Amino acid sequence: MRTRRGFTLVEVLLAVILIDVGLLALVAGSAVLVRQTNALRLRNAALRAAMNRLEQLGVAPCAPAAGASTSANGIREDWSVGAPGNRMLDVRDSVSFAVGAATHSVVLRTQLPC
Repeated sequence: MRTRRGFTLVEVLLAVILIDVGLLALVAGSAVLVRQTNALRLRNAALRAAMNRLEQLGVAPCAPAAGASTSANGIREDWSVGAPGNRMLDVRDSVSFAVGAATHSVVLRTQLPC
């Protein structure tokens, strides 16, 4: 019997399976990274919307008010301005957004001088 150089069929199949498992792990990791990036992008948009609303309400006259709005990317905003007390206005802005099946919200509260 002569010895032959090369790989056996079992060795080749095992190497292919190990490479496939590694590639699947990379793809799964990439999918998680894309989902996290989208969630952070939406959270950043929600924070910007809330900060913009607080700035708008800060320059408005001191009077109780409330409102709601929905943007094109599915961000819903509910805001309210409480009655002034001790020359301070209580302002609350709640922004909700959906990431997949879950709904997240960002709430900003502050008091502004009248």
